[in-house]
Amino acid sequence: MKILTGKSILDQVAYGPLRVYHRQPFQLDFLSHLSSGDEVLRFQAAQRRAVLQLADLYDQAALVVGPQAASIFAIHAMLLEDTSFVDSILSIIQTQYTTAEYAVQVAGTSYSAAFAALDNPYMAARGADLRDISNRVIRLLLGQKTPDPLGNRPAILVSDELLPSEVMALDRKKLLGLVTWHGSTDSHTTMLLRLMNIPGLAQTDIGQEWDGHQALLDGSAQSLYLDPDKQLVVDMGFGPSKNTKRSSIILPAQ
Repeated sequence: MKILTGKSILDQVAYGPLRVYHRQPFQLDFLSHLSSGDEVLRFQAAQRRAVLQLADLYDQAALVVGPQAASIFAIHAMLLEDTSFVDSILSIIQTQYTTAEYAVQVAGTSYSAAFAALDNPYMAARGADLRDISNRVIRLLLGQKTPDPLGNRPAILVSDELLPSEVMALDRKKLLGLVTWHGSTDSHTTMLLRLMNIPGLAQTDIGQEWDGHQALLDGSAQSLYLDPDKQLVVDMGFGPSKNTKRSSIILPAQ
């Protein structure tokens, strides 16, 4: 048994196999074979579709976590229409003759880094929101869907981070818990997980070689037990007939 520590998202316990999510970077063309005007039109069309998707996502999230928490996605729509952010994307397209998706990635990375550099932890965590909306627009431009990192069975997900829209896209019956290498306890993702009663640890130094191993996540102890002793599993309430997550009910916002 090996014990790792991190920053707790929720003081609950989960037990099950680990699923390490290898986030694949986008494969983007830099120079466009279209005119800059056509690339601007491509961006604007994807932007409009993204705003509509976010409106639908708000409605879905409101049913699960309540309208106050669901407003995350209304904020995402506002960020996506922010004049400074949009102007930055258009400037890259028009001056460097890039593809729309490349321009969105460059602008998104720049704005995300600017947020992450702020001294205020809450504002610094907004960098994840910029990455989320940028990824949404890029996927629309490339014709890609939001990935499903869990696959076919319930698991404790291990990832660099999990973005708010990625949380909402998951089958929450399969998400036993979340462990991230990076992430923040002040992020919108963390807020969603707490409202869904899903335990997790942020800033945990876990290697990818633990993919598929059994783990016990104890949020109250801020610990992750890798290949835990059988007696510890039983002591924590996970016998052969027990659920793999004691907090398996999704709670609506009050």
